[in-house]
Amino acid sequence: MYNKKKILMVNLPFSGHTNPTLELAKTFVLLGHEVTYVHSPDWKSKIEKTGAYFIPYDDYPISLPAFKKEVKSWGAAYQTVQRIGKEFDCLIYEMLFLPGKALADQLGIPAFRLFSTFTINEKVLKDFGKTGGWYMTSIFRYPSLSKIVSRILQRKFKLPYGSIVKEMTENAPKLNFTYTIKDFQIYSDDFEASHYKYVGPSIGNREDDNFDFSKIQPPIIYISLGTLLNTSVRFFRKCIEAFRYQKVSVIMSIGNVVKLEQLGEIPNNFFIYSFVPQLEILRKASLFITHGGMNSVNEALYYGTPMLVIPVGNDQPTVARQIEALHLGKYMKQKDVDSVSLQLAAKEILDNHNYKNRLQEFQIKSQIAGGNAEIAKQILTELDN
Repeated sequence: MYNKKKILMVNLPFSGHTNPTLELAKTFVLLGHEVTYVHSPDWKSKIEKTGAYFIPYDDYPISLPAFKKEVKSWGAAYQTVQRIGKEFDCLIYEMLFLPGKALADQLGIPAFRLFSTFTINEKVLKDFGKTGGWYMTSIFRYPSLSKIVSRILQRKFKLPYGSIVKEMTENAPKLNFTYTIKDFQIYSDDFEASHYKYVGPSIGNREDDNFDFSKIQPPIIYISLGTLLNTSVRFFRKCIEAFRYQKVSVIMSIGNVVKLEQLGEIPNNFFIYSFVPQLEILRKASLFITHGGMNSVNEALYYGTPMLVIPVGNDQPTVARQIEALHLGKYMKQKDVDSVSLQLAAKEILDNHNYKNRLQEFQIKSQIAGGNAEIAKQILTELDN
């Protein structure tokens, strides 16, 4: 039994970085601890469902366009935690909130860091910069740009290092938790086991168990891509053309931008939705066609589902290469995607049982890694010492 703690969590308004942490907040609450979560107003409802207290960012006009809100979120989150943080027993932050450790040090409280992507060091960041496209990680491709941004951030957030890379890698908390297993981590031997823990995906008890599979015959191909690609009518049409006459059932999640009528005639073996309960689908799917977002990939590892990865940017190309290198699926570049290449790649994965067999080891390790319950246990043990 642990002494009751007042736990402060903070995050930025990016789904991939926030979603895994919600179950952690809920876990602490169920264990009897008081959790306060600082986030943007858009996340109020989801955070309050965990049982945590929600505190919106200070000085954060909700009328701003999405991109400007995202840019402003770093400073607004910092300002809010700086104002309230001293009354808490610790600060838990996701790696994207760069000043997390420095801010906790200023407040005089311990910090714990969560990784929703790979655990990061200089080599990992270099890989992201080389292959991540024109997105956030591109800063690591250009040293002069990185140096300018680093100096601005150092002044703004009172960081000890004038380098983003050094701030991430040298100014690390004692305990860091990554939502994957060590077998999937790139350069895994670079990270000291006493400080870097691999806990598998954030699965939790999602209220997903109501999807109707009655008309869906195996094998099932599940297609779901991130927000940067699920606006592409052209891509979804290629998928329809690829699998129209194949002896498969296709569950396709298209988001809320593309409309069903834009996709033309829908074959009888296609089942198309705006959103689906992903975990429930992955339990039954024989193949997952994905953009390679780390959370989705870790969920596929948990259920032993082979993957065909079509990455867009940021960490996704690195994730895709690791999937192919470990023989957990195949990697296809966007420029190479057409209906024929999709069909052939999918057929190879479905017909080659080596992918499924290889995944069994990853599935077992993912399911026993402990997830958010293990994170909570280690944090509470550390705080009680």
